[in-house]
Amino acid sequence: MSSSPAGRILLVPMTAVLLAAALGCGKQGPPLPPLRAVPAPTKDLAVEQQGPRLRMTLSYPQVTPAGTALQGISAVEIFSTSRPAPDGKAGPIDPRDFNGVAKPVQKITGADLAAATSGSQIEISLPLPPTTITPPAPTGPAPKPTPTTPPATATPQPVPLASYYAVRTYGKEGNKSDLSNIAAVVPKPPPAAPEHVTVTPRADGILVEWSPVPGAAAGYNVYRRAAQERSNGRPVHTSGAQEKSWLDKTARFGQSYIYSVTALGQQQPVIESGIGSEHEVHYIDRFAPPPPTELVALAEAGRVRLVWRPSEADDLAGYIVYRRAGETGPFQRITQQPVVPAELIDTSVARGQTYTYRVTAIDQAGNESAPGGEVRANVP
Repeated sequence: MSSSPAGRILLVPMTAVLLAAALGCGKQGPPLPPLRAVPAPTKDLAVEQQGPRLRMTLSYPQVTPAGTALQGISAVEIFSTSRPAPDGKAGPIDPRDFNGVAKPVQKITGADLAAATSGSQIEISLPLPPTTITPPAPTGPAPKPTPTTPPATATPQPVPLASYYAVRTYGKEGNKSDLSNIAAVVPKPPPAAPEHVTVTPRADGILVEWSPVPGAAAGYNVYRRAAQERSNGRPVHTSGAQEKSWLDKTARFGQSYIYSVTALGQQQPVIESGIGSEHEVHYIDRFAPPPPTELVALAEAGRVRLVWRPSEADDLAGYIVYRRAGETGPFQRITQQPVVPAELIDTSVARGQTYTYRVTAIDQAGNESAPGGEVRANVP
């Protein structure tokens, strides 16, 4: 082999070519299977009692356990079991024990799933499960009472039941998630729904009023939803047991809302009444701003300077100034467009004439206030 520089130069590229050819002839493995669209397990399942039914809520699954985007789900399957709760409280349950005894009670698919979905939330209404269980009567002779053991009753007394729930969601291809967190509730007789609920639009918000009902020891829940929404979601306000009204200052003009009120028997876990009535209101701005006050007229040669205290209104468009010449006669509007500053210089006056002024406020919806106080000016 030549050891000349030329020989060495040719050797390097030929070696690279042979190496690339060897690598290119390598055998390729089978194509990787597509990722399975398995929903991540639900972690925020909650169950509350509302009247004679249960309200189950959970977030709509958005990702897989690996954190990749999930293109929707096809079903929600509900599992449940129950246990006696002698003290009226749902004790903890081991997930392994739950998995061994829980039974599927309902599967939501298709149009029912679409109807239960609102935005990023799924809300499912369930029938109230059995609330008590009666232990079997003891057999054989009753034990003799002792000073520390009272005599046994002839008839066993009902014991409250705690109901436990979990859900499993299914991807579009039927791939199912692991079970969710476990939510529990001990159903109890709920209070009656509040009566005589009224909804009154006002300039500063929408006033919701109701008549108190017995059993509302934990207060009242006020619900509001947009008129086009199907379900309420979380309450917008929870009042005290002694309150009978609430002013919704977050309502916006031009929107339609549906309000309802429930009574709360207890807060944790929630036991509340059903919804007795719903009230829809289209919140239209028909409310004039407050009139301007403290109007002052300063007469000067050939003009009158007017100043006043501004009207406090968030949607104020400006002010309209009216003037009357002489002692009698109608007031005439002298500003074709609303003036924005709280002042005006009137130069269309005559020397030696007496004028009376008044000012109104107008909002962006065209609602005009009553006039404030009147003032007179003698033009020198």
